[in-house]
Amino acid sequence: MPPRRRILLIGQGCLSAALVAYLARKVNIGQAGAAVLGANPFLLAAAVIQLGVPVFLTALRWRLVARNMKGDLPFASALRFVWIGAFFGQVLPASVGGDAVRMWLYWLRCRRRQLAIHSVALERLAMVVVLLLLVLVIQPGLAARGAPISITILAAAVLAVMVAGLVVLLLSARLLARYKKRALVRMVAGLAGDARRLFTNPRAGSTLAALSLVAHLNTVVAFWIIANALGLGITLADCLVLVPVITLAATLPISLSGWGVREGVAISLFGLVGVSSASALALSILFGLAAILVALPGSILWFMRERNAKMGLANWSADEPA
Repeated sequence: MPPRRRILLIGQGCLSAALVAYLARKVNIGQAGAAVLGANPFLLAAAVIQLGVPVFLTALRWRLVARNMKGDLPFASALRFVWIGAFFGQVLPASVGGDAVRMWLYWLRCRRRQLAIHSVALERLAMVVVLLLLVLVIQPGLAARGAPISITILAAAVLAVMVAGLVVLLLSARLLARYKKRALVRMVAGLAGDARRLFTNPRAGSTLAALSLVAHLNTVVAFWIIANALGLGITLADCLVLVPVITLAATLPISLSGWGVREGVAISLFGLVGVSSASALALSILFGLAAILVALPGSILWFMRERNAKMGLANWSADEPA
């Protein structure tokens, strides 16, 4: 691992640890622990199953983007790579580390660096844009519950910047093509061309947006199920309004898999609907643990891949190079 990346990873781990330590001083850990231990195990199991759905949705989105770029990505391979990425995403910064692993695995399979990088980047971009739009749509609900207006302003500002950047990218594809002699320009031009083909395709674009929205709503339902497992009495409407903001905060690549950031935001927002700090902490911790359980199959797939590579098997599956 390059020194810069190692330093960044250490810094993000320290930030997560510092945030958790700060919350531990502000929240009754004993009450939070008792809530976790007293949660309904059947509902927790249902939440884990619920959180497994986005893995399949991510594979579908990624395959859709790759096919739009004339890439070959069977659903089985996409699902395997996504699951391995989810596993690495638990120990690397937010979802960024897992996405990098996905890019690498797909590059090994297709031997097309641009396809591997751009397909993952555009799939992730669609998820973030839809999440920002969702945060803006639920703004009346946030305001009704007393959430700071700064949340909406920040989300609107980030979305405006992303949309403006995307528009510039789409419009500049042909202009950039004139300066392909420079490596950086070629890279941006390639991304612009792929984005243009994807987002100007009504069928592909709408399907990608729908799958992204379903994935975010699935996270909302998973939070609600865990809340019921804890007996918090939170309504599905409350979760629909609050969870997208928590998800957005946890997506920021400033901590390890969102730990610390997610808990802090959850305590603040669920407090608006009468949930104690200890209960909100228990809710967020159980969500994080459920996500780890969902990602565990990725570790098995990874070690299977490594084992077969060491044994010298050129193809450990029917469609993927080792």
